[in-house]
Amino acid sequence: MPQQFPYSAHRFGVYFLSPLFRFDAGFQSVNGLGFSYESETHAEGGISGYSHNLTNRGSYNNLTLSRGFTKDQGLYLWCEATHNTMQTMPANILVSLLDNQGLPIKNWLIFHAIPKSWSPGDLEASTSKIMVESVSFSYQSFILI
Repeated sequence: MPQQFPYSAHRFGVYFLSPLFRFDAGFQSVNGLGFSYESETHAEGGISGYSHNLTNRGSYNNLTLSRGFTKDQGLYLWCEATHNTMQTMPANILVSLLDNQGLPIKNWLIFHAIPKSWSPGDLEASTSKIMVESVSFSYQSFILI
């Protein structure tokens, strides 16, 4: 069997699957895609020192997307509208890991993403770094395609 090498994480695409959301800048990073669950310990009846770990309800992490700050205000306006009106406009998001030719290797389809926070990044006179905006989303679930 040939040696299998891990995929590089530097080529990816983020696509909002809604005609309402069109953003003209690519994202610099995608963080927080994943899930976790709690477990409960129950003691075995009649046998001291033995217990069972049982899975509790799981939860999905917050998804954070970061990109260079540009003239495009679509992402900010969506977050602002959610914040100001307290009405959600959820979107499905597709995150694709790409190979060297730009073809998808793995895809994560994220359902019902709602913006939770937006940040324009820090302003510093002593640096020449690019200003980066970040948006965090809560979401219902995702599937690996």
